[in-house]
Amino acid sequence: MLSNKLCTELKNIAANFIPAADLDDLVQEVFLSLLTIDKVKLENLVKTKEIYPYFNRMCKLNYYSKTSRYYYTYLKEYEFVSYNSDLTNKALGKEADKQHDDNLYIIYGVDLINDLLNELYWYDRELFKLYVLGLVDDKKYTYTTLAKKTGISRNSIYSTIKGVKKHIAKRINEIRNDL
Repeated sequence: MLSNKLCTELKNIAANFIPAADLDDLVQEVFLSLLTIDKVKLENLVKTKEIYPYFNRMCKLNYYSKTSRYYYTYLKEYEFVSYNSDLTNKALGKEADKQHDDNLYIIYGVDLINDLLNELYWYDRELFKLYVLGLVDDKKYTYTTLAKKTGISRNSIYSTIKGVKKHIAKRINEIRNDL
């Protein structure tokens, strides 16, 4: 199927329009994608020599798309996330102690999220805080366990949490676009 000679030819094609710094990573991602397609289709592409334009197009799509696996693996910048027990304990209304919960991580920008939550109706805000922080009994809640604990229907909790998440995402995009 994909011989060394063919792979070298395909990489040379990509070298014509992809910067050298990104070439190896991009080509490897595209080869991984090629290996996931149907074997019969891949053999037909190689036999008919349609593999060249197909590979060319896949390289361009992966390189320029902001939703490609290559972009998420190599180009996208992520926020720094660190554990911060003092902020967590303050949010839970407790004194700072030495115990660490490895599941609690605070993203820098927690003040922004709190400001966005303050824009919401109190019911939505408090239900979201219960779901995320697990204020009662220091437990993380699922929709079902939160419904049992509060007496609110699971569907209502799901709809509320989903709406709050949409609101936060929408507002963060608005703030990001204003900058």
